[in-house]
Amino acid sequence: MRRFVAMAVFAALGLNGCSSSPDPVRQDRSQTVRPNAAHTASSSLTTEQARRRQINIDGVNVSILEAGTGDPVIFVHGVVTTSNIFPKYLNAYSPDYRGIAVDLRGYGDSDKPEAGFTIDQFSKDLIKLADALHLDKPIWVGVSMGGMILQRLALDNPSRVRALVLVSTTDGAMVLDKDIPSIGTPRDYREVSKNMIVESFPHGTDPSIYRPLLNRIPTWNATVIRQALTSMSQFNTHGQLSRITVPTLIMVGAKDDVATPAIAKGIQDQIHGAQLVQFDTGHFMMAEDPDRFRTVLGDFLKSLNRNLSF
Repeated sequence: MRRFVAMAVFAALGLNGCSSSPDPVRQDRSQTVRPNAAHTASSSLTTEQARRRQINIDGVNVSILEAGTGDPVIFVHGVVTTSNIFPKYLNAYSPDYRGIAVDLRGYGDSDKPEAGFTIDQFSKDLIKLADALHLDKPIWVGVSMGGMILQRLALDNPSRVRALVLVSTTDGAMVLDKDIPSIGTPRDYREVSKNMIVESFPHGTDPSIYRPLLNRIPTWNATVIRQALTSMSQFNTHGQLSRITVPTLIMVGAKDDVATPAIAKGIQDQIHGAQLVQFDTGHFMMAEDPDRFRTVLGDFLKSLNRNLSF
């Protein structure tokens, strides 16, 4: 992604936890989802279909994909992707782990309310989703903006995190567009989104790798991406992450010029015992190198079970 990343260091901010609320009403609008072309590069990856359904959270229907059995692993996408980047991994670790991939509000098959497309609100939605699914301490996996959301979630709700996986993310402001207010009018959000996706991959990448991501652009809108990008441009957890004490895995692409290896190392240095794994990829290693992504994540999940055995 040939973009601009601003890292700001501020004094520690006061953090407010999420208030408790009754379990939302669940709506089961089931359908099976076949893994998309971005994840068919290797026949060694599982082809188990995922089931999609919707969960009502404070009047907003949030769509999730589920597959497998075992302890829950919740996958959270980024600003120009949806849950459809994860199907290949949802059943990959069953029967030990079941995968749940969420479409954040405004994205994919989830509702598009008028507002609320911020890191803070996404984090609150995820806690309420876990409540609705009766999941006390899931393992959380977040990519790009998803990793920013999970930093906020882990800081605000430490008792709701068993382990954390931060992929291609930053602990400071991520500025992906120089004129965010103009997205929608006069600039077409679809063109803005397309440019962000294409520029996330190294020059010369086969377009078939990222075409499935481009196909999902119509599932969000200008308001969603404008608010989300604004929230990302104001994000800052630098200097706070030492408060995260759960097992943490950080993944970074060597060719990622937004969530750079230096930023990933800075995150690792703040979280005691955090592991850092570098890929020879750009921003989306789960699309560029799905076999290794599956293996690295699987090894981390296995380590959690080994630790429990002692």
